[in-house]
Amino acid sequence: MKMKFLKLTFAVATLAILGTACKKDAVQPDNKLALQNTTAALAVGDTEAGVVTNSSTSPTSWTPVGYDLLNNVVASSGNQVNFDSNFNGNITIAGTNSLGYYDSPSVTNVTGITLTDVSSVTLGTISTLGSNTTTVVGWYNYDRVNRTITPVAQRYAVVGNGSTIAGSTRLYVVQLDGVTTSGTYNTTVNFHTKRLK
Repeated sequence: MKMKFLKLTFAVATLAILGTACKKDAVQPDNKLALQNTTAALAVGDTEAGVVTNSSTSPTSWTPVGYDLLNNVVASSGNQVNFDSNFNGNITIAGTNSLGYYDSPSVTNVTGITLTDVSSVTLGTISTLGSNTTTVVGWYNYDRVNRTITPVAQRYAVVGNGSTIAGSTRLYVVQLDGVTTSGTYNTTVNFHTKRLK
């Protein structure tokens, strides 16, 4: 009888230990993906498409839209640039960042631009790239008759967080893909950003 009792006690203890060891912690559904609904920073060498949309009450009162190139999102703080003015097609520097531009002799897509390509670009001599005229360097041509904007081929905005290319620890090259309008004063600005540093 004593032996039966010991065997039964041993069996119950073994089941208790196995039951405890195999017990799985309940996972909360909200904790399964910690990165869900967050943005990842643009890695050096990567290129991402960006878009800005906006509406205006008149052709002369476009509200600036801030854009964080590092996180590839519209942002009112931490943004390196604003898209403003003519259908929000202008790219204007924000904060302590610096702006320059690069005309490539052969590269037609921002993905092909390298740090070597832009190494001689001077930052900080301009604060905005907008409409290209005979007297002002811009990154789009504006047709006043048809009210259309066409990007200047092979011209890239260069944005750095320093006053020089070498002195910048974060450096971006932005290519304007197009500015389209719908309705009276609704606009969509499409562009690609490549991070060089």
